[in-house]
Amino acid sequence: MYTAATTRTTAGHIAKAMRDIDDEAGKNDWVRAIVDVPGVGGGIVDRLAELGLSVTPYNGGEAPFDKERFVNARVEDYWTLREVETGEVDIDPDDDEFAVQLGSIKWGVDSRGRIKIESNDHMHKRGLPSPDRADTAAMLFSGRAQGRSVDVESHAGESITADLMTKAS
Repeated sequence: MYTAATTRTTAGHIAKAMRDIDDEAGKNDWVRAIVDVPGVGGGIVDRLAELGLSVTPYNGGEAPFDKERFVNARVEDYWTLREVETGEVDIDPDDDEFAVQLGSIKWGVDSRGRIKIESNDHMHKRGLPSPDRADTAAMLFSGRAQGRSVDVESHAGESITADLMTKAS
């Protein structure tokens, strides 16, 4: 992660990584970036689309597909990851940071009985870092992330912006 870089520099790092992976895979249009758009992510999406790269914007704060069961898309996507069958996901068994992040996210229900998970801000108040690796995994399993890539021409003149979690007591 390039936290001190400008938006354009970050987009450049992503573009290089995408091209390196695409070259390694030997396939055209195979690699797609999924970018969390709130905050500076929208500018990164815009720049990658300008470069003609395959990019899908993601916003975990948007409405979930199942509005009766989940508070927002982020919760729904984490729950999808939580319910994935063992063996469908190839997780590095030595990635302790990823396992800790998944295990540290607390969940509960709101007054309407919908599933919610704690925000990154709440995790920070508990002294925990943002669960970047866990967020990435949840985005990968999102139905929203399977959407079509951004077509920069169609957006001219506008910005394109089971036990994995612990039940809160």
